[in-house]
Amino acid sequence: MNDAFVWITPVLEDAASAPFEQYMFIVWLGILIIAVIIELATTELLSVWFAGGAILALIVSLIPGAPFWSEIIVFAIGSLILLLLIRPFAKKRLMKDKPDIRFNVDDMIGKKATVTKRITELERGEILYHGVLWTAESKDGKTLEKDSIVVILGIEGNKVLVGKAPEDNKEE
Repeated sequence: MNDAFVWITPVLEDAASAPFEQYMFIVWLGILIIAVIIELATTELLSVWFAGGAILALIVSLIPGAPFWSEIIVFAIGSLILLLLIRPFAKKRLMKDKPDIRFNVDDMIGKKATVTKRITELERGEILYHGVLWTAESKDGKTLEKDSIVVILGIEGNKVLVGKAPEDNKEE
Protein backbone atom coordinates (compact mmCIF):
# COMPACT_ATOMS: atom_id res chain seq x y z
CA MET A 1 0.00 0.00 0.00
CA ASN A 2 2.83 2.37 0.80
CA ASP A 3 4.45 1.49 -2.53
CA ALA A 4 1.35 2.69 -4.40
CA PHE A 5 1.33 5.94 -2.44
CA VAL A 6 5.01 6.51 -3.18
CA TRP A 7 4.38 5.82 -6.88
CA ILE A 8 1.43 8.28 -7.22
CA THR A 9 2.88 11.10 -5.08
CA PRO A 10 5.09 12.56 -7.87
CA VAL A 11 2.10 12.57 -10.24
CA LEU A 12 -0.02 14.50 -7.75
CA GLU A 13 2.81 16.93 -7.05
CA ASP A 14 3.27 17.59 -10.78
CA ALA A 15 -0.46 18.23 -11.24
CA ALA A 16 -0.57 20.55 -8.24
CA SER A 17 2.40 22.60 -9.40
CA ALA A 18 1.27 22.86 -13.05
CA PRO A 19 -0.46 26.08 -14.09
CA PHE A 20 -4.22 25.71 -14.18
CA GLU A 21 -4.34 27.13 -17.72
CA GLN A 22 -2.98 23.85 -19.00
CA TYR A 23 -6.10 22.04 -17.74
CA MET A 24 -8.65 24.60 -18.91
CA PHE A 25 -9.58 22.52 -21.95
CA ILE A 26 -11.22 20.10 -19.48
CA VAL A 27 -13.28 22.96 -18.01
CA TRP A 28 -14.39 24.11 -21.48
CA LEU A 29 -15.18 20.55 -22.48
CA GLY A 30 -17.30 20.21 -19.33
CA ILE A 31 -19.15 23.46 -20.10
CA LEU A 32 -19.70 22.25 -23.67
CA ILE A 33 -21.17 18.94 -22.50
CA ILE A 34 -23.41 20.59 -19.89
CA ALA A 35 -24.68 23.18 -22.39
CA VAL A 36 -25.50 20.47 -24.94
CA ILE A 37 -27.33 18.39 -22.31
CA ILE A 38 -29.36 21.43 -21.23
CA GLU A 39 -30.20 22.24 -24.85
CA LEU A 40 -31.34 18.68 -25.50
CA ALA A 41 -33.61 18.92 -22.44
CA THR A 42 -35.18 22.20 -23.61
CA THR A 43 -36.37 23.60 -26.91
CA GLU A 44 -35.53 27.27 -26.47
CA LEU A 45 -32.30 27.42 -28.51
CA LEU A 46 -30.55 29.15 -25.63
CA SER A 47 -27.73 27.05 -24.20
CA VAL A 48 -26.51 25.79 -27.58
CA TRP A 49 -24.89 29.18 -28.16
CA PHE A 50 -22.90 28.80 -24.95
CA ALA A 51 -21.78 25.43 -26.25
CA GLY A 52 -20.49 27.27 -29.33
CA GLY A 53 -18.66 29.75 -27.11
CA ALA A 54 -17.18 26.83 -25.15
CA ILE A 55 -15.91 25.27 -28.38
CA LEU A 56 -14.19 28.54 -29.30
CA ALA A 57 -12.68 28.85 -25.80
CA LEU A 58 -11.59 25.21 -25.93
CA ILE A 59 -9.73 25.90 -29.18
CA VAL A 60 -8.02 28.94 -27.62
CA SER A 61 -7.09 26.85 -24.55
CA LEU A 62 -5.17 24.45 -26.80
CA ILE A 63 -2.92 27.25 -28.07
CA PRO A 64 0.36 27.05 -26.10
CA GLY A 65 0.91 30.10 -23.92
CA ALA A 66 -2.61 31.50 -24.37
CA PRO A 67 -3.55 33.35 -21.18
CA PHE A 68 -6.60 32.27 -19.24
CA TRP A 69 -8.31 35.66 -19.60
CA SER A 70 -8.24 35.32 -23.41
CA GLU A 71 -10.28 32.12 -23.12
CA ILE A 72 -12.88 33.86 -20.96
CA ILE A 73 -13.12 36.76 -23.42
CA VAL A 74 -13.45 34.42 -26.41
CA PHE A 75 -16.14 32.43 -24.57
CA ALA A 76 -18.14 35.52 -23.58
CA ILE A 77 -17.92 37.33 -26.92
CA GLY A 78 -18.39 34.17 -28.98
CA SER A 79 -21.47 33.13 -26.98
CA LEU A 80 -22.95 36.61 -27.13
CA ILE A 81 -22.43 36.93 -30.89
CA LEU A 82 -23.93 33.51 -31.54
CA LEU A 83 -26.86 34.25 -29.23
CA LEU A 84 -27.70 37.69 -30.58
CA LEU A 85 -26.99 37.25 -34.28
CA ILE A 86 -27.75 33.64 -35.14
CA ARG A 87 -30.47 32.67 -32.63
CA PRO A 88 -33.28 34.78 -34.19
CA PHE A 89 -32.65 33.31 -37.65
CA ALA A 90 -32.31 29.76 -36.34
CA LYS A 91 -35.43 30.01 -34.20
CA LYS A 92 -37.44 31.44 -37.07
CA ARG A 93 -36.24 28.72 -39.43
CA LEU A 94 -36.70 25.83 -37.01
CA MET A 95 -40.06 26.99 -35.69
CA LYS A 96 -41.67 27.85 -39.04
CA ASP A 97 -43.49 24.52 -39.30
CA LYS A 98 -44.75 24.69 -35.72
CA PRO A 99 -48.56 24.97 -35.83
CA ASP A 100 -50.41 27.77 -34.11
CA ILE A 101 -51.69 26.10 -30.96
CA ARG A 102 -55.25 26.92 -29.97
CA PHE A 103 -56.92 25.66 -26.85
CA ASN A 104 -60.50 24.54 -26.37
CA VAL A 105 -61.27 27.66 -24.37
CA ASP A 106 -60.55 29.79 -27.45
CA ASP A 107 -63.57 28.22 -29.11
CA MET A 108 -65.78 29.56 -26.30
CA ILE A 109 -65.35 33.18 -27.36
CA GLY A 110 -68.46 34.48 -29.07
CA LYS A 111 -70.66 31.66 -27.74
CA LYS A 112 -73.62 32.09 -25.41
CA ALA A 113 -73.99 30.82 -21.85
CA THR A 114 -76.45 31.07 -18.94
CA VAL A 115 -75.72 33.02 -15.77
CA THR A 116 -76.11 30.73 -12.73
CA LYS A 117 -74.92 33.21 -10.10
CA ARG A 118 -75.56 36.96 -10.36
CA ILE A 119 -72.64 38.98 -11.75
CA THR A 120 -72.12 42.56 -10.57
CA GLU A 121 -69.48 45.19 -11.06
CA LEU A 122 -67.95 44.34 -7.67
CA GLU A 123 -68.61 40.60 -7.50
CA ARG A 124 -67.84 37.75 -9.81
CA GLY A 125 -70.56 35.29 -10.63
CA GLU A 126 -70.86 32.03 -12.50
CA ILE A 127 -72.01 30.92 -15.91
CA LEU A 128 -72.95 27.53 -17.28
CA TYR A 129 -71.41 26.67 -20.63
CA HIS A 130 -71.92 23.18 -22.07
CA GLY A 131 -72.57 21.72 -18.63
CA VAL A 132 -69.49 23.27 -17.01
CA LEU A 133 -69.62 26.05 -14.42
CA TRP A 134 -67.18 28.91 -15.00
CA THR A 135 -66.30 31.88 -12.82
CA ALA A 136 -67.43 34.93 -14.75
CA GLU A 137 -66.96 38.68 -14.67
CA SER A 138 -68.86 41.34 -16.56
CA LYS A 139 -66.53 42.91 -19.10
CA ASP A 140 -68.38 46.21 -19.18
CA GLY A 141 -69.17 46.26 -15.43
CA LYS A 142 -72.94 45.89 -15.86
CA THR A 143 -74.99 43.67 -13.56
CA LEU A 144 -76.10 40.41 -15.15
CA GLU A 145 -78.92 38.60 -13.37
CA LYS A 146 -79.23 34.88 -12.74
CA ASP A 147 -80.75 32.90 -15.67
CA SER A 148 -79.91 35.65 -18.17
CA ILE A 149 -78.17 34.75 -21.41
CA VAL A 150 -74.69 36.19 -21.93
CA VAL A 151 -72.07 36.04 -24.65
CA ILE A 152 -68.49 35.06 -23.82
CA LEU A 153 -66.21 37.93 -24.81
CA GLY A 154 -62.86 36.70 -23.54
CA ILE A 155 -60.94 34.63 -21.05
CA GLU A 156 -58.45 35.92 -18.48
CA GLY A 157 -56.73 33.20 -16.54
CA ASN A 158 -59.45 31.02 -15.06
CA LYS A 159 -62.32 33.48 -15.39
CA VAL A 160 -64.59 34.18 -18.32
CA LEU A 161 -65.39 37.74 -19.39
CA VAL A 162 -69.01 38.07 -20.47
CA GLY A 163 -71.46 40.64 -21.72
CA LYS A 164 -75.20 40.79 -22.23
CA ALA A 165 -76.26 38.75 -25.23
CA PRO A 166 -78.45 40.14 -28.01
CA GLU A 167 -82.18 39.70 -27.44
CA ASP A 168 -82.64 36.37 -29.27
CA ASN A 169 -81.98 34.63 -25.89
CA LYS A 170 -80.91 31.27 -27.26
CA GLU A 171 -78.12 29.40 -25.55
CA GLU A 172 -75.58 27.72 -27.83
